[in-house]
Amino acid sequence: MAVCGVTSAVVCSCVFFTLVILILAGDLPTDFYEILGVDKQATARDIRKAFKKLALQNHPDKNPNDDEAHDRFLRINRAYEVLKDDNLRKKYDMYGEEGLKEDGPSGRGYKSWNFYYQDFGIYDDDLEIITLSKADFEQSVQNTDDVWFINFYSPQCHHCHDLAPTWREVARELEGVIRIGAVNCGDELMLCRQQGIRSYPSLFVFPQGEKYFGERSKAELIAFALSSIQAPVLDLSAGNFEAEVADQERAALPWVMTFCGEGADCLELETCQKLAAMLKDLANVAVVNCHSDSQETVCHKHGIEPGTYYFKAGEVARGEGIVIDSLDSKEIMLTVLTQLPEVQTLDKDQFQEIISNLRLHKASPWLIHFVEGDVYNLDLRKLPAIIPDIKVGRVNCQQLRTMCNNLHISKLPAFVVFKIGGAHEVHHGRQTAHDVAAFAREAATAPVEVLGPKDFPSRVVEKGNPWFVDFFAPWCPPCMNLLPEFRKASREMKDRVKFGTVDCTVHTGLCSQYNIHSYPTTVFFNQSMPHEFHGHHNVHSLVEFLEDTLRPPVIILTATSFETLVNGKSKDELWLVDFYAPWCGPCQQLSPEWRQLAKILSSMDKIKVGQVNCDAEESLCSQQGVRSYPSIRLYPRGQANANKYHVYNGWFRNAQSIRAWAFEFLPSVVTSLSWESFQADVLPSSDAWVIDFFAPWCGHCQVFAPEYERIAADLKGVVKAGKVDCDIHKYLCRQAGVRAYPTVRFYVGSTPSKLQHIYGEDIDSQNADYIARYIKRKVKKMTEFESCRHKVGTSNHAEYQTLGRTLPTSKSDRKR
Repeated sequence: MAVCGVTSAVVCSCVFFTLVILILAGDLPTDFYEILGVDKQATARDIRKAFKKLALQNHPDKNPNDDEAHDRFLRINRAYEVLKDDNLRKKYDMYGEEGLKEDGPSGRGYKSWNFYYQDFGIYDDDLEIITLSKADFEQSVQNTDDVWFINFYSPQCHHCHDLAPTWREVARELEGVIRIGAVNCGDELMLCRQQGIRSYPSLFVFPQGEKYFGERSKAELIAFALSSIQAPVLDLSAGNFEAEVADQERAALPWVMTFCGEGADCLELETCQKLAAMLKDLANVAVVNCHSDSQETVCHKHGIEPGTYYFKAGEVARGEGIVIDSLDSKEIMLTVLTQLPEVQTLDKDQFQEIISNLRLHKASPWLIHFVEGDVYNLDLRKLPAIIPDIKVGRVNCQQLRTMCNNLHISKLPAFVVFKIGGAHEVHHGRQTAHDVAAFAREAATAPVEVLGPKDFPSRVVEKGNPWFVDFFAPWCPPCMNLLPEFRKASREMKDRVKFGTVDCTVHTGLCSQYNIHSYPTTVFFNQSMPHEFHGHHNVHSLVEFLEDTLRPPVIILTATSFETLVNGKSKDELWLVDFYAPWCGPCQQLSPEWRQLAKILSSMDKIKVGQVNCDAEESLCSQQGVRSYPSIRLYPRGQANANKYHVYNGWFRNAQSIRAWAFEFLPSVVTSLSWESFQADVLPSSDAWVIDFFAPWCGHCQVFAPEYERIAADLKGVVKAGKVDCDIHKYLCRQAGVRAYPTVRFYVGSTPSKLQHIYGEDIDSQNADYIARYIKRKVKKMTEFESCRHKVGTSNHAEYQTLGRTLPTSKSDRKR
């Protein structure tokens, strides 16, 4: 268990069972990590496994005579619900339970004991099967060319349980050939929906995204998986042998050839297919049939008896082959790897020359394996072949201790990519050839570099270049999920912002100096001013944060500027001000929404969005009577100072909700309609109308209300704008056939002989730009028709009345 760090399994068991005794005795720890018996370095799998053990022993179903069992289990379940979620886990690490008041789960939604016994974490104990989540699916599956066979399942589906033993056999059989995964759609419902999963189990091969519909037997599943592998097994004969061996693309690789004939066993086709997948980019795999007369000359010419042989590149000739006695693909793979050259070991001068050339842009990137003493790892011999654009070397830190210490490489073995320009990055994931190669390819092209104490403050904080720095810990799951997104952001912003990482397990003093208390903490140093990032861990949010910080949409208010801009505002100005504290969790959650609000309102005249840091402006906040954070205040129009304000007490602190609230304080250009005014002003009117039918309790209506005000302002002088509260005017809405909110209707206008219909025309959109553009086009068409009608002296009122309904209303047009 992770709680025991590097201690023995015996000590781990003692710790766990001591914890169980304390729990059963009712003396439950308060810390969530202690409750589950794991430490802060625990992986998602560690947390699930620890919770399952506790769930099976402490479930109320198994403790019917214990009055405290229910409450105790709720506490255990709550700890699991928080720690299994990366975002909630970070908030808990930063602020404890206090930071979870608004969105932390209660832990009350637990299942029966049988669920945890039979259905919970079906594949957690299977090392050959990788349990995937939304956090790593994109990085590990969608962004690679690796072949995956993935089982999307539900723990409550009996067909999924029936398949489980077979799926484990398939995983063991295909280990090293392709990657076998599993997604628990009970825990990862959003991921499964995104992948279009509608039934369980659903089996897919990636990257093709092809679904398997066949029989769920081991043989059929393996055959389907092998058919998806783009690694050919060559069939050699007398007619093509010389040409294929001499082929320019294949000549650079060694060969594994199985010669089939009497007197020895040759490899079966399925074994050859597996071998071809395992040896992709490492060796050619071929079958030669020595049985027929026409092909027997191949075996005779090379003096080769039936069997399996390994030939070095360019040495397919008599007496050059190495006999391979095994018929097992994994054993043959190991034999081949022993023949591949070991990774080059670098001395001090060679290493320094590489770094010098990289700084001068005179070398390709290098992946260097730092080790302690001699290393014999056959799997790593694949690396030069699978990352041909990156050179591979090894450094023995026993011999070059000072150099390794200067690079702060404290945990060995370690893989480090040295990039063009001289920067470097350290790999923190699984140390298989596959995972190391994926890291090397990604890191080599990303302008991210490892930082240390020598870079602070002189290089990062004090110089003019803005730096975005990720303070992290390698054991922290959200940190590992952030790093790939951080690299993507660095590519987008490479000409404007420098990107760096600090490993806080190595540089604890540096992280303490900059008040880093949880991981990841990502800070933008913009000419010495630190701005901490709070938002979703994706490239879009990271880039948006940097853009907003470089060109702030929010006005930062000090005591002086508040007096000038807010207290001295004109009567026609409206100010929205967020009073916050940097350490306040809810304030940090509001921060990206507040920036978004400022950008939404930036086009509106006389509406300003500001922010006050109450840690830096303590006297101002005290003077304004701010006693809690965040405190959102609106200083309305109609008053030339800040004496009158309104406080936002809405449930949702997001940009759209706050915007809708703010619009309640603006003068409306929309006419409120009743049944009487609708009959008097709309139906008989020759003017065109656009009308919003809404309900005040409807969330979509509240979000749409500011958009509708914008539509009305844009269409002023073109059509009249009205709105109907369907809670108050139920009869009108029933008569108009309104069944959903908001409903936007366009009324083309009456004719001299006929009132327009109460239904009008539905506009199936809530996009302000589309609605305004659509109505302007229709009014223009009607105006042109009216002009034409007068010129020819006709009065086809019916045609005029129906004109509006004949214009194009395609879905693609509505989306535009």
